[in-house]
Amino acid sequence: MAKICLHIGTHKTGTTMIQNRFHANRLALEARGVIYPDLVRHTGHHGFLTDWIALPNAYHLENGGRSALKEIATTWAGSDNTIILSSEEFSRAGGRGGAVDFAELRDIFADFDFMVICVLRDQWQFLQSVYLELSRHAPPPRPHDVVEIALATAQIDGLWCDYNELLACLSQHFAPPEMHWLDYMQARSGTGGLFGAVMHLIVPKAVSAEMLHDSSTANVSPSPIPVWAAHAVAGGSRPIHELSLAAREAFDLEFGPDRASCIFTRQEINRLVTHFGKANERFAKKIEASSAMLVSKLPPPSTIYREDINETYWVRLARRLSIITRQAIVSQPLV
Repeated sequence: MAKICLHIGTHKTGTTMIQNRFHANRLALEARGVIYPDLVRHTGHHGFLTDWIALPNAYHLENGGRSALKEIATTWAGSDNTIILSSEEFSRAGGRGGAVDFAELRDIFADFDFMVICVLRDQWQFLQSVYLELSRHAPPPRPHDVVEIALATAQIDGLWCDYNELLACLSQHFAPPEMHWLDYMQARSGTGGLFGAVMHLIVPKAVSAEMLHDSSTANVSPSPIPVWAAHAVAGGSRPIHELSLAAREAFDLEFGPDRASCIFTRQEINRLVTHFGKANERFAKKIEASSAMLVSKLPPPSTIYREDINETYWVRLARRLSIITRQAIVSQPLV
């Protein structure tokens, strides 16, 4: 019987890298009975979900996502193939952005077995990564507000950060044996990394050494504190390139180029770890996972927190911005 494997994210757990690897290896996978549909413009399958979720027009398919899914179902029903559909948007909580109708999805693929794979990340790291992603497109919420929203609503930007809530949503449509959970940090450090961990769940015999070997990266996050500092100076507007560059250079000069940083304060981190640590314990019991899954780890001792940013850093930032701006003006061609 044909199988549908849903890789549902979550967001900020290496999904783009995994999708790139699926796409790059799709011919080798197909030879092993594993189908990764090619949407041409994007390696992920967000385009299949646009009838349910409000996504940018660039993801929209000519005849709509629902029609494309029905075509996949018609093509592969009755075969022995495994069809992988990968999009972190599968795990969206809803709200203004919408959410996938899993009941309808199961109806479309009524003649298929189902498997759901979900990768989860320690919440403070997840929230910081979401903050950095939001900052790429618009002024993000203040870090303090990110913490308060997450603690009060179990969500951030329409994404679950209490995984018990995500489990409750999925459990309405999938049985426990159909759902498979991976700890982001554990999977990342294992043999074959994240991609290897996901592929091992789907079809262990289809994984080759060539598929696992890849030195490319995707969506590498910038250093958090310089991003926060640039937005703080911009005051509600998107920082200009020179400001973002000055914030990064000032941080490197003040603290060192390889110094880890965190947009939260120590107190905020402790609140997140305490609150979601208890939630993660409940989650692990529900899915009968190892007690080591989603164990919250504090940032390294040498980490620079938001509260560590002093006047010296802001003076360095101002000086670097002045220098960079003057250099940009001098380098402009004379009219």
